[in-house]
Amino acid sequence: MSIQGNKIDLSLRMLFDQMPGLWGCKDLDLKFIYANAEYAKAIGLNDHMDIVGRSDYDMPSNTVNCADAFRSQDQMVIEQKQKMKVLDIHPFEDGSWKIFLFSKTPYLNVKNEVSGIIFHGEEITNSSLLEIGSMLSKIPFKKPVINGLGQNSYQLGSATDPINLSPRQSEVLFFLIRGKTGAQVAKILGISIRTFQEHLDHIKNKFNAQNKYELIDKAVELGYLNIIPASLFTTQLSVALKDQ
Repeated sequence: MSIQGNKIDLSLRMLFDQMPGLWGCKDLDLKFIYANAEYAKAIGLNDHMDIVGRSDYDMPSNTVNCADAFRSQDQMVIEQKQKMKVLDIHPFEDGSWKIFLFSKTPYLNVKNEVSGIIFHGEEITNSSLLEIGSMLSKIPFKKPVINGLGQNSYQLGSATDPINLSPRQSEVLFFLIRGKTGAQVAKILGISIRTFQEHLDHIKNKFNAQNKYELIDKAVELGYLNIIPASLFTTQLSVALKDQ
């Protein structure tokens, strides 16, 4: 199986067409070489072959708002020759919000040179499976649960001792335990570093943690790796996740 220039060989194309989920590949210029019908449908294309030669800026859906992030991720995969996990949340043409976990993988030719990237996305729904980083095994999604403050959160497993967090505190913790720095979390959530620090201090107090690292350890132990704040399901973003 190979990607040569702007072409994909038949065996790789057949694999993409037969496997479940959203599959496709891009060349070194980050132009689409191919994508399966499921991916084309998700982004609003009538024919999956219409994607050939397009970039992330040329899509008919709201995903174009994250085109810069997509291309930055792709470039990092190419330069570092390393696989990347990405959490994508977007509004789509039918008005629905969807959340996907994407894997982006460098495609190496026989000379061990990167000739493009291959991507695979799986929609996260109440009946699907979620994997965020290599630390999480695949666990069936449970229905939304209510935490102590009354807001919904989507849970994969059980938090053994849920802490009463505000929606914003839940978001901050979500990204912290997935390897994001304070500056990165602030940028993702559109808040200042000072506001981030205020949220962090409140979270540490609730977990009785002396520092960020103790907080992360306690949160992971209590099962917070398995919880996605419901508020993120209506916040468009594309965020690379740290493999644990």
